[in-house]
Amino acid sequence: MLKVENITKIYKKESSFFKKEEDFKALNNVSFELEENKVLSIIGESGSGKTTLAKIICALLPFDDGNVRISNKDISDYTKQELSNTIQMIFQNPYASFNPKLTIGYSLYEAVDENIKNKKEFINEKLALVDMKEDDIFDKYPHQFSGGQRQRIAIARALLKNPKILIADEPFASLDVINQSLIMDIFYKIKEEQKTNIIFITHDISAAFKISDKILILQNGNMVKYGNIADIKQDNNEYIKELINATYLME
Repeated sequence: MLKVENITKIYKKESSFFKKEEDFKALNNVSFELEENKVLSIIGESGSGKTTLAKIICALLPFDDGNVRISNKDISDYTKQELSNTIQMIFQNPYASFNPKLTIGYSLYEAVDENIKNKKEFINEKLALVDMKEDDIFDKYPHQFSGGQRQRIAIARALLKNPKILIADEPFASLDVINQSLIMDIFYKIKEEQKTNIIFITHDISAAFKISDKILILQNGNMVKYGNIADIKQDNNEYIKELINATYLME
């Protein structure tokens, strides 16, 4: 489904006569695959390159070396519309996901392709999938919903494209424990009912253990480990142990 090979991303820094700045390598030779109807989690502390990698996969950022292929087609060969219908990303801040001046209904209708005949019915199907069934939801504005509700609506909006791949960037970061559990259940449902391939971007390895088929661990832009849950738990790498122990401490 998705094949990422040897991705390297370098941020060039400006130098002057007085000061020479070294280039920053945000990602260094990163490779992994996302198989059909699977969940992959990308784990790492802040600054490890997780979000940079996600944006590269979505073609929101250029990269310096390597290649990205979706369904055996190079990402550079996709049109903007084709990519939008193939891969969707949900960002971590539910409060910044919607234009505060537009109703939720307007934002949702705007995301539906023109070839969909009964748009309202189609939107309601996706809203039901994320347990948002309020009758007046279309007429409300973003500020009238909680963070958890807004995150669920953002997921529904992404699903309106029927994407093959759904990337969730820290989807639990700003939510309380109850909403985290609700969102987790929704992603389970999406995987099973929509047959959508999912990539989780998270620093919480315990959440990744609950839902992932495979896990990629990054540190300072470098691959630490890529494998299934058993591989990760049995690894003696100190950084992996720190990630696991930090989760237990928080619990």
